[in-house]
Amino acid sequence: MIEADLVVHDIGQLVTCEPSQGEGTLGILENAAVAARGGHVVWVGPSGRWQWRLEMSPDARLVDAHGGCVLPGFVDAHTHLLWSGSRADEHAARMRGQPYWGGGIMRTVRLTRATGEDELIEVGRKRLRSFLRHGVTALEAKSGFGLSAPCEEMLLRSAGRLAEETPQKLVPTFYGAHVAPDGTDPEEYLAEVREDMLPRFRSLAQFCDAWCDPGAFSATQCRSVLQKAMDLGYQLKVHASQLAPGEGPKLAVDLGATSVDHLNYLRDGDARLLAESAVVCVVCPGTTVNLNLEGEGSARALAAAGCQMAIATDFNPGTSCSENMCLMIGLACLELGLSPEDALRGATLGGARALRLQRQCGSVRLGKRCDLLLLDAETYLEIPYRLGVNLVERVICQGVLAD
Repeated sequence: MIEADLVVHDIGQLVTCEPSQGEGTLGILENAAVAARGGHVVWVGPSGRWQWRLEMSPDARLVDAHGGCVLPGFVDAHTHLLWSGSRADEHAARMRGQPYWGGGIMRTVRLTRATGEDELIEVGRKRLRSFLRHGVTALEAKSGFGLSAPCEEMLLRSAGRLAEETPQKLVPTFYGAHVAPDGTDPEEYLAEVREDMLPRFRSLAQFCDAWCDPGAFSATQCRSVLQKAMDLGYQLKVHASQLAPGEGPKLAVDLGATSVDHLNYLRDGDARLLAESAVVCVVCPGTTVNLNLEGEGSARALAAAGCQMAIATDFNPGTSCSENMCLMIGLACLELGLSPEDALRGATLGGARALRLQRQCGSVRLGKRCDLLLLDAETYLEIPYRLGVNLVERVICQGVLAD
């Protein structure tokens, strides 16, 4: 007998995201059950058999899925979790067709620099609760809205404090190479990032990210930061080709980055180059749609080439202030041209790969974290069909039913 302290039974459609466990590319099982012990999956099988295969602990929890669809927890591989203030007025102005105004990134930087760490932690807790309600059981937390050594350190330290207290898996990323602060020479600022911030923050962040795009930094500048980060032991990410085609995808492949993110504009050969590499391509449908960027052809080309794909919110104050992963899956299908299967896999196992969490999260498999989403739907196909609706009815995060 297998010991268990949680059983989710009467699952009408279980999407495991493990093709070897069920039908199709999503490994779907009908009439299934999942059992966990100590926060990890210990058994997956037919709903009618769990009572004969499992020995329940005295305080075990039984959860009836009532014939609904159950998914792995969403893994959001690209979020700017920590910052202060709001730029709703800028967003509204853009919707009215007004010229860009309001201060943009540097407005958020000024507000974040004026915020104390404890206040920032409270903001982060509130956002994490909302992410959890939307089914996000693992996510990234980038810095990048400090753009000074003291404030970037505060952002990363805050992410670390939040990671210790939340049941969600939280992965910190140092993103000092976001943009150069106003009034600062870009080369001087990047020298500070390389020589001061990167060594100082090594214990606070798993990844280092850099933005390779017009208005941010060149490929040469990004390479100098990312190469130093790699030498120090960081894993790498690259913001690339969000606003225009460029050298970012090749840079990511050359350096063996874990992921390259956005990719709205591709050069000839980029999709094949990425498909032949281990780099995960993270698309951010919310930002693509909000900024009216081209994205459909690029996302389809990446999928058709066989690239590893992830779907993320790009949660941030300027261009995608949404933690709704159901919405992102729907937009990935309806606006970027991905199939429901590619989009859902990208929001789960693909996101886990983009954070190097695939051994812990992203699918329903023995030994992995028991992160499950019980949907108010009979099938995953309802997610893009009911566009924008948060269909996540209940969340199990690390084997515990969330309030």
